Amino acid sequence: MTSHDVVAIARRALKQKQIGHSGTLDPMATGVMILAVGKATRLLRFLKDDKTYDAGVLLGTVTATDDIEGEVLEKKPLDSKLKDQIKENISRALSHFQGSIEQMPPLYSAIHINGRRLYDLARSGEIKHAELETHVKKRHVTIYDIRLKSLDLTSNDHDETASRISLKIHCSSGTYIRSIARDLGEHFGCGACLDQLRRTTAGAFQESDCHSLDELKERGETMPLLPIERVGLPILAVEDPDLRRRFCQGQKIKSPQFDQHESQYFLLSNSEHEALGVASLTEDGLLKPEVVLA
Repeated sequence: MTSHDVVAIARRALKQKQIGHSGTLDPMATGVMILAVGKATRLLRFLKDDKTYDAGVLLGTVTATDDIEGEVLEKKPLDSKLKDQIKENISRALSHFQGSIEQMPPLYSAIHINGRRLYDLARSGEIKHAELETHVKKRHVTIYDIRLKSLDLTSNDHDETASRISLKIHCSSGTYIRSIARDLGEHFGCGACLDQLRRTTAGAFQESDCHSLDELKERGETMPLLPIERVGLPILAVEDPDLRRRFCQGQKIKSPQFDQHESQYFLLSNSEHEALGVASLTEDGLLKPEVVLA
């Protein structure tokens, strides 16, 4: 199931045409996917874009897509010596992925090349794995935290299916977890692919905030939605009716509660705690309307 499929299901269930999402999930992935309904779609660009994943890496298996659902290109059983090396060096290996890194996207990804998706070019055979670096540049991403959850190396040298690393990864938007799995396998010289992926957080949203698709289909329009205030921006209450009017007309206004803030954007509300829109803070301390909802 694709992210587009999820949006289509939500449109039918909620009877809303205007629904968007904050970022795609790989078809094999589960977990948190943020949907915005109605006027909230205009606020998607203000969401925090960091994400957290639980990922399973299958060692000894290389696939065309860098995940378990792709064509298997190579299988390499792990011998006792290699398993010992992995046990001794896994922490050091993971440290190479920490921080700001350059990452080569998977061959099967949605990157555009001359107006066409990379995965379409891969399926047609026009670009092969060995040619990837000549067509696609590495991308800068940030891995805020990557840690080992478990390391399961089978004692049977001829059964690579139990040779598995489980990771928890906190990263910036645009990070390919499949690429981390692939690169980790290359680091150890055995190859690897992603065999499990679950997004546990997306910005300020966690799994506890979510509803299943089955629940969405069952409850339809009665499904309780999170309020716009959960967008995660600092909230400023605008008590002065004249300031509210001017903001809603697209004019800059003085901040009603000006203070030093780290955030560039603010969610403005009225005295009834209803959202007016989003404003940015200018260099001269004024609030400039970015999105007006009222």
